[in-house]
Amino acid sequence: MAEKPENTPQKRKRRDRTEEILQAATRLFSEQGFRGTSLATIAEEVGLTQPGLLHYYPSKVKLLQGVLEYREKEDVKKYFEIVESENPDFKIIISVLQELVADNQEKPALIRLFTVLVAESIRPDHPSHDYFVDRYNYARQVYGDIFSRLQSEGQIKPDVDPDQIAILIMAIMDGLQIQWLLDPENVDLTKSFKVFAEIISNYLKSE
Repeated sequence: MAEKPENTPQKRKRRDRTEEILQAATRLFSEQGFRGTSLATIAEEVGLTQPGLLHYYPSKVKLLQGVLEYREKEDVKKYFEIVESENPDFKIIISVLQELVADNQEKPALIRLFTVLVAESIRPDHPSHDYFVDRYNYARQVYGDIFSRLQSEGQIKPDVDPDQIAILIMAIMDGLQIQWLLDPENVDLTKSFKVFAEIISNYLKSE
């Protein structure tokens, strides 16, 4: 078999732009909302043509799904310690939640995206509606199961509903994020959640 001539041009390897696209889409979706952001705007942001962008994500809905999965991967790392713990400790769980809030404060673009999309997704026809319904259902179940185990081990008092505690914690976290996004100079996520953590810890403490 004849050898390939040395001067035969090599096909240039395409640089993977996925990470850049997801970062740009995250920022633009968070600033302009899903419906207010065009694929052309995202493509221009990363220096691609719109057909070039469609090579990675064939539609805006697919790109939105990619952005949500991108954010979810970051969250999984944070929640892993809580979800995987077979013998949960109340103090450790509260500490992990505080670390999660502090970490979120360092990523305003992602938190803005999450907040904007949750608000938009209240409409049943929004492409991320089912995603957020499922996400909140899953989170409530995870937290509820954890507090049920803590209750069965006597770490929190028996006369509280673990599922309601789960709902309350999620509501506080999301509500603080909204206030912080609106007025970051006067609202400190970490300090405010620390106060809440102390209140809920004292309330749940088993006698």
